Amino acid sequence: MKKLLIVGLLIMASASAFAQGTVNFNNNGLLAGNPDSIKVFYGPQSDNKPLTVAFGTYVAQLYFGAAGTPDSGLTPVTSNPPSAFRVATTANPGTWSGGTRTLTGFDVGATVALQVRVWNTADGSDYGAAFLKNNGLFTGKSSIFAYTVPPAGSPPEAYLMKGFSGFSVAVPEPSVIVLGILGAGALLLRRRK
Repeated sequence: MKKLLIVGLLIMASASAFAQGTVNFNNNGLLAGNPDSIKVFYGPQSDNKPLTVAFGTYVAQLYFGAAGTPDSGLTPVTSNPPSAFRVATTANPGTWSGGTRTLTGFDVGATVALQVRVWNTADGSDYGAAFLKNNGLFTGKSSIFAYTVPPAGSPPEAYLMKGFSGFSVAVPEPSVIVLGILGAGALLLRRRK
């Protein structure tokens, strides 16, 4: 009997040690109210270009950490691949195809710091590589927001990222591109002389 009790306690302890919190990693489930407030845009939001596959192979990945963790201390959820953005003809441009994500080390009731990071996979296999390749251009990230892991059996809306706010992917200003073209043209003209 004593051995059975000890084995039972060990099983319960290991089960609670491996308990994990989950979150619905989608921004399309938050479209009630002002849909633009949760979309990701290509360039300034004022240009009204929601991010879709028309702009490249952009993906979104969830980063997490304990409440109060700074940006540099957040860890990517690597148990799932980054989520692709939707096609240009979608009813919800500026959203990605996500799903349930496991927040390793966080149990029911825990408050977790979350952040969404976006990059073009043509520029790197992860956010950091893409950021470095383009000096921060063609990447973007949300503000850090809080999420409290709901208890098992909660309604689906309890798992939504309610603190998430949309953001923009940094792209070069058109004037920078024009100046670059003018400079290259001037060099070509000078070289001809």
